[in-house]
Amino acid sequence: LIRNVPGGLMSSFLTSLAKTGDSMSLTGPLGSFYLRPILRPLLLLAGGTGLAPFTAMLEKIAEQGSEHPLHLIYGVTNDFDLVELDRLQALAARIPNFTYSACVANPDSQYPQKGYVTQHIEPRHLNDGDVDVYLCGPPPMVEAVSQYVREQGITPANFYYEKFAAAA
Repeated sequence: LIRNVPGGLMSSFLTSLAKTGDSMSLTGPLGSFYLRPILRPLLLLAGGTGLAPFTAMLEKIAEQGSEHPLHLIYGVTNDFDLVELDRLQALAARIPNFTYSACVANPDSQYPQKGYVTQHIEPRHLNDGDVDVYLCGPPPMVEAVSQYVREQGITPANFYYEKFAAAA
């Protein structure tokens, strides 16, 4: 997933220089945001294009299976930012204990679930701390979720996160 950010390096390349059918060589993913062995329930929190690593993780889980509950909350700013919902539905059909929800922050949204990701985290998702939380999104979202979890007085067994911002 690549978000079109006006003035962004990749966005500018894709919108002005790249043509349909062009070959590209990309590297990555890089860093420490990857799926660890699943030993307890997972709460996956995606903001915008932060959904990308989760679709890869869920494909792996679909192949290998998991006995633990998995829940993804996918948040975006505007309706037009919602992508891959059909793919998430297909993954939910392949992974028996996987559920997901999506929300749109813009109050004028036509999408039924509005608000921020934190407004859609239920106590059962945090499982009294016996949960591994994976979070990928823009820095303000990562900070908001981290603060929300602290305010709930719950310390997840593991909390993995990846902040991203557009390259300039």
